[in-house]
Amino acid sequence: MAKMNGMNANYREVAGVLATFENGAAFSREVFNKMVAAGSKRTFNSVNATLAAMAGKGFVTKAKGLYEAEEKVLTKYTLTAEGKAELEKEEDAPAE
Repeated sequence: MAKMNGMNANYREVAGVLATFENGAAFSREVFNKMVAAGSKRTFNSVNATLAAMAGKGFVTKAKGLYEAEEKVLTKYTLTAEGKAELEKEEDAPAE
């Protein structure tokens, strides 16, 4: 499977929220909670699946960690240098 050349709007939205956390690292539940607090209508499964897909593309890394709010070992996602670079890129202007 070919590597995607950039972030789509869905990835960009989730990565933008992930970037607001310390060191660009958070559990998917934390990302979801922040998005809902900001008025997003996304579901937890949607956010979680987006983060997992981004890991497959190299935009985030994943590692198991203790999510203290639920006292469970869950996957923690961290924005990579490639992910940060993609997030900072200006979105391509639409063709005329």
